[in-house]
Amino acid sequence: MVWTDKINQVWCGDCLELMKEMPDKSIDLIVTDPPFGMTFRSNYRQIKYAKIENDDNLDWLPQVAKELYRVAKENSHSYIFCSFHNIDIFKQKFAGGGWRVKNILIWYKNNTGMGDLEGDYAPQYEMILFITKGNKKLSGGRDSNILRAKKTGNNLHPTEKPEDLIAYLISKSSEVNNLIFDPFMGSWTTARACMDLGRNFIGAELSPEYCEIGKNRLRQQILI
Repeated sequence: MVWTDKINQVWCGDCLELMKEMPDKSIDLIVTDPPFGMTFRSNYRQIKYAKIENDDNLDWLPQVAKELYRVAKENSHSYIFCSFHNIDIFKQKFAGGGWRVKNILIWYKNNTGMGDLEGDYAPQYEMILFITKGNKKLSGGRDSNILRAKKTGNNLHPTEKPEDLIAYLISKSSEVNNLIFDPFMGSWTTARACMDLGRNFIGAELSPEYCEIGKNRLRQQILI
């Protein structure tokens, strides 16, 4: 099977193994929500999700950053979700992999999160590292780096992102029929957004459970 056979499909496995098959400069845009390296586990739900794989360290990050740069086309954008806990490490490793760190976007949520209820301020945002390879203009003009979008209920994944937020990022940095890569697909929100917007996608998800969730989401999308 050649790598192009995995386009617009759910591929269950390590993203580094997938990228070994992908040629240089083959991807128009990268949008992804990787593990933050902070052993995250939500305390909000009564039924707890399993811990996110590879979230207890960032040993994988330098190689991923380097490989993403290799497969990205010249003059392309990437959006990498992150947390303030390790934003300095993410910036350093992506810059070391060749990327230009252009900005940090702030996803401003409609509700606060949990955490230390008495000794800390209530968290209401996540960071999105906006990085570039070469120079590329944004579509639709210059918007604010504060992005407002409602939180999901995390019904499909413990760090599920709003589809409208992902669709916005895709629209700002790609064109119809472009190929969008998400190496940490989770519940496949990126894939759903790409289908709505007329983009192609390719991605990887390590967890068999979330791969199955992704397949079901794509089947439902096709049936709509």
